[in-house]
Amino acid sequence: MESLAKHLAEATVYLGRQPYELLYRRSAGDTTARFQDADQASAEVMLKAFLEIGLHTVSPLQPVFINHTRHLLAMDPILPADRCVIEVLEDVVADPETLAALRRLKDLKYRIALDDFVYAEELIPMIELADYVKLDLLALGAGRFQEQFDLLRRFDIAIIAEKIESEAEFRWCRKLGCALFQGYYLRRPEMLSGRRIPSNRLSVLSLLSECANLESSASMIAATIERDAPLTYGLLRLANSALHRRRSEIRSPAQAVMMLGMDFVSRWATLLVLAGNDDCPAGYLEAALQRARISELIGASLHCSAQEAYITGLLSTLDSVFNEPLASLVEPLPIDIRFKRALLQREGALGAVLDCVLAYESGEWTPGGQAPSAEHMQKAFWDAADYARQMIAQMSCASVG
Repeated sequence: MESLAKHLAEATVYLGRQPYELLYRRSAGDTTARFQDADQASAEVMLKAFLEIGLHTVSPLQPVFINHTRHLLAMDPILPADRCVIEVLEDVVADPETLAALRRLKDLKYRIALDDFVYAEELIPMIELADYVKLDLLALGAGRFQEQFDLLRRFDIAIIAEKIESEAEFRWCRKLGCALFQGYYLRRPEMLSGRRIPSNRLSVLSLLSECANLESSASMIAATIERDAPLTYGLLRLANSALHRRRSEIRSPAQAVMMLGMDFVSRWATLLVLAGNDDCPAGYLEAALQRARISELIGASLHCSAQEAYITGLLSTLDSVFNEPLASLVEPLPIDIRFKRALLQREGALGAVLDCVLAYESGEWTPGGQAPSAEHMQKAFWDAADYARQMIAQMSCASVG
């Protein structure tokens, strides 16, 4: 686990923030967006804003503007309509498929912005669906900017003047009639950072496959998530998001799936695939699954439910995964207080299970008292090892299928 922790210690995610735009950033020193795949870049921005950095940090009050490719326009956004403006990239054409996607998003109460816009008659149906249009002063120049502004006056839209880099430009645009502005003169992009929630691609593809199966139930989807500690943690973070008004203690991933809804979980899985998060090596899965399974197998002998013992064992691996204290990861989660006491203070029956498993893994375990017998622990250990290998094999088949 030491090399994994070292690898993940540098798994910091970055996001640029300006008024009326979130900006893709790969590293702390980036001043421009550098990417090869626009779908992947936009998916990463959404995951960073919603989950890894958090909307409470990115924009606690105002909605965020997020670039959408033609592909992403066909998906229901993971962000709620009151917190997200769909920003349509300039290379998206106003064909019937695009217009249908925009109408569907408008029906869902999302606002639409057109980025780096240049007026053309064939774009009028798109303008009529838009709430904002962005005009780039630097690219257009003053003459073309005013021409574009005049052409757009008759539409019921707000015009955002982009690339405002001096007081004179700001005053000129405001005199023209612009009310919204973006540019270095007003504010340079701020760099935000957070810790990536690593997702093994094998696990994510298995989850997406399960979500796509019309016969899957919430419990089946939750069972797939339970095979992977980072996915379990991500799901619980989603359930604990301030965007979800229902606040209750979550006792299992199945409960979180039911609360969020299978469609929402499917959208999350799709974004994970598009973002290509591949930070967590497959070798990690085996160790995490083995700990979860051995906890499950000895749970009954220590008077606790098998499912709760499994989740306790799985969550106990998070400190190694994220290279952060377990308390800082577990405390914010809306999980039953018994899980937190077990994980952080080793209290209760679940704490006793975790004590036994960790002692056995470190070679310091001795039978006695209410602890399982040596024979029981040895059998549970080897059964758990077999289980972990079988789960990896099943996930491999699901991702190939």
